[in-house]
Amino acid sequence: MKNILSRIVMLFVAFIFLVAVRRASPSFVEHVRLSIGTGGEGFGVGGLMPGVQLPFGQIRASPDTKGDINLAWNHYGGYYYNDHLIKCFSHTHMVGSGATDYGNVCLMPLSKIDSKRVDVQSKFHHDNETMEPGFYSVYLDDLRANVEVTAAGEHVVVYRFTFGEGRSLSIDPTSSLVSDACVGAQIEIVPDKRTLVGWGRTKGSLTGRNGKGVAVYFALRAKADFSAWGVWVNETLLLNETRATGNDIRAFVSVSERQVEVAFGISFVSVEQALINVQSEWNSQTSFDEYKDYAQNTWERHLSLIDIQTDDDDDTLVKFYTALYHAFMAPTLFSDTNGKYLDMTGNVRTLPNGTKHYTDMSIWDIHRTQVPLLSLVRPQTATEIAQSLVRMYKDGGDLPRWPIANVYSGCMIGNHANVILLDVLRKIGGSAFDVQAAYDAMKVQAEDPRRPHIGRAGLDDYLRYGYVGRETSSESVSLTLAYAFDDWAIGQVAVYLGLSADAARYANRSKSYKNVWDSKRKLMCPRDVNGTFHCPLDPNLNDWIVKNSGYTEGNAAQWTWFVPHDVPGLIDLFGENDFVSRLDQFMERSERQKSNLLPNSYYWAGNEPDLLSPYLFNFAKRANLTQRYVRWLADNRYTTEPRGVPGNDDYGTLSSWYVWSVIGLYPLAGTTLYFVGAPRASDITISLTNGARLKIFVNASSIAGDSYVTSAWVNGKPVDMIDHPFVDHAEISKGGNITFWMTSM
Repeated sequence: MKNILSRIVMLFVAFIFLVAVRRASPSFVEHVRLSIGTGGEGFGVGGLMPGVQLPFGQIRASPDTKGDINLAWNHYGGYYYNDHLIKCFSHTHMVGSGATDYGNVCLMPLSKIDSKRVDVQSKFHHDNETMEPGFYSVYLDDLRANVEVTAAGEHVVVYRFTFGEGRSLSIDPTSSLVSDACVGAQIEIVPDKRTLVGWGRTKGSLTGRNGKGVAVYFALRAKADFSAWGVWVNETLLLNETRATGNDIRAFVSVSERQVEVAFGISFVSVEQALINVQSEWNSQTSFDEYKDYAQNTWERHLSLIDIQTDDDDDTLVKFYTALYHAFMAPTLFSDTNGKYLDMTGNVRTLPNGTKHYTDMSIWDIHRTQVPLLSLVRPQTATEIAQSLVRMYKDGGDLPRWPIANVYSGCMIGNHANVILLDVLRKIGGSAFDVQAAYDAMKVQAEDPRRPHIGRAGLDDYLRYGYVGRETSSESVSLTLAYAFDDWAIGQVAVYLGLSADAARYANRSKSYKNVWDSKRKLMCPRDVNGTFHCPLDPNLNDWIVKNSGYTEGNAAQWTWFVPHDVPGLIDLFGENDFVSRLDQFMERSERQKSNLLPNSYYWAGNEPDLLSPYLFNFAKRANLTQRYVRWLADNRYTTEPRGVPGNDDYGTLSSWYVWSVIGLYPLAGTTLYFVGAPRASDITISLTNGARLKIFVNASSIAGDSYVTSAWVNGKPVDMIDHPFVDHAEISKGGNITFWMTSM
């Protein structure tokens, strides 16, 4: 007995010690401010939701809001910080995208049961709201109820409702962020199992592009018995009814307890799969608070992959870890807990054990910053993304341009999945995915103008003239530049496969950007098929918003820099001195534009076409200008306010730009090179695979004031900061040290 008592005392002391250590240790979660990116105006709206998910999770439970003025672009993420009403909690959300979609299956407390369907919206105040990684809570003023939500897994969240008036929940399977998008729904209440299941099919701006929409299946299980239930069909209440079908239905269940916990799971496959997901990830014996600890510890582990220290202020920590959180939100896990998923043709397939299938990939955006970040710190996830892309080709016939759920949305331009696959191939290796299948997919899109899902617009022109004609497309310049980039990626994969003839052919096609270069204006300009250029009188005018300009989401000044695969070739077109002076002017004038309400006329930090531009000075022996502008952008275009992301985050793309820029490195997508930038932290530790660590030390008296890198060393070897201010992936991917020496001048 004495021995047992001694062990208990020792275990108790050890527990107290561990708790004390944990409390004394810095928490990465505490630095995350999820209001960042939920505000902004016009083109400066972040479009991010503050609700609950696990990293890359399928379910995203978050409040959807409205205000006095309800502009669609303010609600891409469902939630807008300036609103004062919560409509409901829905369970699918896009991540900072500039499109309206998802918002499926709404859950909300209900204060009373009326014969006609009642409005469940409620006023709320930010003072009574908590946003944390893995946890959200809010007090609903009109309903006099408190709602808390956390994650039980990647497919399931847990709610804790504390009721004031009423003891009921409203479930709406017809909901969507797009008005009148529901094309069918069903709901069934199973009182003896404390369960409610159903589905809703909606056609959003992207999910509707397959012609039939996407169904989200759900299962709710409560810890309390149902004391009453019923459904509304076309606003008519049917008490004690347990089933309803249609596109104007809603259900309620009531409980006797003042506080109740419910699990809510989803699937894109079937109701049975939603139930399996709930059964796999939720245990009724586990408390809400235990799940909250689990969710927040999961986020803590992910955020701790990059440990930064700053000497000057806390704002950098808040901005950095919030950005890192946003970078880990997407893509979306599409497979269920048992590996079942819906393929691009609508068939149900089962993955091998331990495999995951992802979707919701804003490929036009994430290939630039977010996937390269995952390739470094989450290579397993980057590998699964690549495998998912190739799987979509095998299942559906094409690599996607912008997949959402199991839909080829065809959103944006180019075939930049090529670049993602090349990036993963070069950094992780040929065993990461089926390289031959990927190459076959790339080639068919590059050669066949009549692809069924996402053909290259204007490909006939591109193959015949070497560029897309102005008569053929209103985005002719951007298409040509994108295809040249994508063809370069194909050529590089051909080199890997030893296909020398193909490699030479696509390398030649990758020079097609020169065919839209007007040497007189030194701009990339629209061109008739007869060869005549039509450069805009003012290259900084954002006329692309209202007319056929030749450019996609950008102007001539911004797109002229988009030759990421051959920057030395672009410098040759300009001449080195002119390249530097023009780029310097382009960046310097952007500092004068303080607002993100409208697209910036010069460098536009809130959108992707010129995202790489401030780093291009490194190719022209002027890394000091890269350092100047990157530091200014990180400090001024990103803030800790709700408008703190300078534009639609586009599935973590802008946030990843900030993460890279604080680290002091920046990826050249599709290559193994990282630009040397200007680190914004004094000490950085990046956890890599197999326990390896990359340590970045910054020798400077003040990080805030010392913006320029005088020298940098990688694993004891100096970086040539004039002729080659780059670091190679092979030098850092297995750990090591980078040391920066910085100065204020």
